Amino acid sequence: MHRFRRPALAALAAVALATSALQATGPAAAAPLPPAPRKCGPMDVAFVVDDTGSMGGAIANLKTGINQIAQEVENLSGFDYRLGLVRFKDDITVVQNFAPGNKNAVTAGVNALVAGGGGGEPEASDEALNTVVNNLPAAGRPQNADFGVGWRSNATKLTVLITDARPGGFDDNYDNGDLANAGLRANQALANGIKISSVHVPTSTVYTNPIVPIMQNYATTTGGLFTQAQPNGSGVSAAVIDFLRDCKRTDVFIRDQAADNGVEPNGNTPFWNSPDIKVCPGLADCGPGIQPVVNALNYIHVRLNNPGPYANADASGTLKVYRTTPGGSTNWHPVTNGDWTFIGEQSLSVPTGGTTVAKIPWNPVPGPGHFCLLARWVSASDPMGYPETSDTALNTQRNNNIAWRNFQTIRVKPHGPGKSWFAVGNATERPIKTDLLITSPQRPLVGTGRVIIDLGPRLFELWRSTGAQSEGVRQVGETQVEVADPKRAVLRGLPINPGERFTTELTFVGGAEPGDFVQHIVQLSEGHDIGGVGYNITVTKQ
Repeated sequence: MHRFRRPALAALAAVALATSALQATGPAAAAPLPPAPRKCGPMDVAFVVDDTGSMGGAIANLKTGINQIAQEVENLSGFDYRLGLVRFKDDITVVQNFAPGNKNAVTAGVNALVAGGGGGEPEASDEALNTVVNNLPAAGRPQNADFGVGWRSNATKLTVLITDARPGGFDDNYDNGDLANAGLRANQALANGIKISSVHVPTSTVYTNPIVPIMQNYATTTGGLFTQAQPNGSGVSAAVIDFLRDCKRTDVFIRDQAADNGVEPNGNTPFWNSPDIKVCPGLADCGPGIQPVVNALNYIHVRLNNPGPYANADASGTLKVYRTTPGGSTNWHPVTNGDWTFIGEQSLSVPTGGTTVAKIPWNPVPGPGHFCLLARWVSASDPMGYPETSDTALNTQRNNNIAWRNFQTIRVKPHGPGKSWFAVGNATERPIKTDLLITSPQRPLVGTGRVIIDLGPRLFELWRSTGAQSEGVRQVGETQVEVADPKRAVLRGLPINPGERFTTELTFVGGAEPGDFVQHIVQLSEGHDIGGVGYNITVTKQ
């Protein structure tokens, strides 16, 4: 979500004076000032161009306008942009990968385009979109080079497709499989928050009827625009400029805490216990303390709130959810997902002034059933406000369309044990010494029951190597410590290298008194919360 910068008062005054002056000179001179184009924020724009023989007029028109197009990208993005260029016939040529400020290289690439060949209609537009939308390597494909530089999560992501042909894959033949492939490209772009805006150049009327609905579907599915140029190619550059200026802005947010209103960044803590994420046994709503049923179908319910503080409009996008072992600092990676395992996604709309609950099936829930969940809202009109890094904690605090739910429910009998886990990690790029802080913001289990942490041999040895500093704990086994202070206990100075993650085992022993008890374990780095888990321990009546 990018903030709109209000024009300076002086600029507003200047516009007002200019308008007054125009009005004062009479009707002949009173042409209205054109509205200033809205800033789009960071932009990643990929041009996907059919360069077969029939596209000579369209390519000539694109060349005529490419300098203005590049200037428009600079202005709309505030010079924070990356451009890509891919051309296709029945194969794919990556001319330019994304690179910062690469206007000159892409302009040169467009000016070097030559219409020729193609071997007849259809062409590989669907596979060219596949290359760009999914950042595909060249291996195993009739493609000259990798389109390997990923899209930025905080950028307005736009693919511009220009063609006069039906999609034919790589076999120069159009059938129902190619129609389905084109539809899949649109859905994949939607899921990746990429708008596809398309220009149809009707160089022949023979295939117009099947081409237009396909090109329109790219646009309507992803929130882009569709334009039909003239048969001679005129109107192509003007259409591209219109596409660039179509910077709709929406702002959906998922709360980090109950009082979260979507303002970025959110420095409040805990940021890892979102009230908008929960697991239910079915599609119906359920209480917040329901634990996933292992080896069964469950549904992850995520509440999406609209509007956030940076826009006011209906929104559409894709909600994606992931899981990992409960714990602190976790690593995020846009391709591999880092420490997170993808569960599922749902594309949906969120009306302004309301909420929508995404309900994503999780089937089956793997054992033992203790997880933390990550939700990411991905939308072409609602990119991340801040670039995502490898640090999930930082991403969650900065971006209001990312939320983290790390709250576990454990049921135990009086004097009986229940187990869970806490993973200690390091998602930074440097070694850290981290602390584990154990507190109870509500009714503590310690005092009537017990909380035991088994660090495991390796993490225990690392802790001992730094002096085994602690507060409010006592050692009860070779690698186990027990929480002795119900208010506050700390394990200090655990040395963790970048990318390392150690899973500790937790044992909660119920006391004689039944009821609900709460323990928080938070991982700290230099005193800052970098991820934690809330454990609700229910001691039954036998």
